[in-house]
Amino acid sequence: MTESENQALLTLLPALRQESKLAIDAGDVVVHAPGFEDRTMAVTQAIMTGTSAKAILMSYEPANSRNRLADVRQSINKVGVQITDGDILNYNRFEPGDFEQRLSARLTYHRARRVLVDISTMSKLLIILVLNVARTLKLEVTIFYAEAESYGPTEASFNRARETNKVHQPSLQVFTGVHGVVRVDSLASVAMQGHQTAALVFMSFNDALTQVLLNTAYPGRLFLINGRPPVHSWREQATAWIHDQVRREWEIDNPVEQARPGEVALPKRSVSTLDYRETVLMLLDLYWALSASHRILLAPAGSKLQAVGCSMVKALHPDIHIEYPSHESFTTEYSTGIGKTWVLALGNLAERLKVISETERHQHLEISLEAANA
Repeated sequence: MTESENQALLTLLPALRQESKLAIDAGDVVVHAPGFEDRTMAVTQAIMTGTSAKAILMSYEPANSRNRLADVRQSINKVGVQITDGDILNYNRFEPGDFEQRLSARLTYHRARRVLVDISTMSKLLIILVLNVARTLKLEVTIFYAEAESYGPTEASFNRARETNKVHQPSLQVFTGVHGVVRVDSLASVAMQGHQTAALVFMSFNDALTQVLLNTAYPGRLFLINGRPPVHSWREQATAWIHDQVRREWEIDNPVEQARPGEVALPKRSVSTLDYRETVLMLLDLYWALSASHRILLAPAGSKLQAVGCSMVKALHPDIHIEYPSHESFTTEYSTGIGKTWVLALGNLAERLKVISETERHQHLEISLEAANA
């Protein structure tokens, strides 16, 4: 897309706002998946309410004894948000099954007007499923995201492990294992079956997730997308190093910048780990370049807010097929502390996506007509 086309779409994509407090009202439902990180409690400190707002909490399966579901439930109740036993929904990370149906039923029961989705400790696939339900029900959506103060591994531990050969390419084991590829019917697509598959894969600290996807999907082309953190910039270099062997095997589709002495070359294709709008624009560019000749497979294994962008692009183009490479579990040290908190007010998600779709298709129809008349 041209710069003017990008600007037209950007006006339809709200920016994140740094906020420390959340005002909620009757008709609002907080949707949260309590994890074990400190930041899983951030939303309980941010909520301001004196009304009869509700909350729905996810209980992860397989169970993790460190998850702070009880603490979150108690803290949310204390600020006046109502949670009953029926508002605790089991979510199996490896077999999501009927989760969307159960969440939809509960939101309908509460006569939800707006969902406030805390993605801070929510799995990327769960983020996409929750937003899919909110869009289908035509609800207003506000996203809450708390950063951690520090993330594992630290730069020092990463460099030490690399120098002592305790970590090797192709994989830095931030995770203890890889379960496999998780598929959900609502995110699948049979479009372009029989055509070559182009896999759009977000890079992370474990390229075993990328490898299991490649071994399952056998794509004809691979487009790696690196993450660019607003802070901890060394992590962009680290994920590039981890994926460098895989990237070299698919070099034509994964160009790099000129490397500085002693550093691995950074991929030219990178987006912010925080600003979801960059993810949306990048994926739309790739979609229109590839969709006429390829089956597009999207693997949202990057950051939480990159997953938000993936969700929106999937909703705009249902022919995209999502497969989610899933890890077995986390290591004992992942992140600590609560950092900045952010709010993304999307309004009525279905209506917003409708306007974006009309704008996007108008742009590309004009391009097609100009090409035909040239």
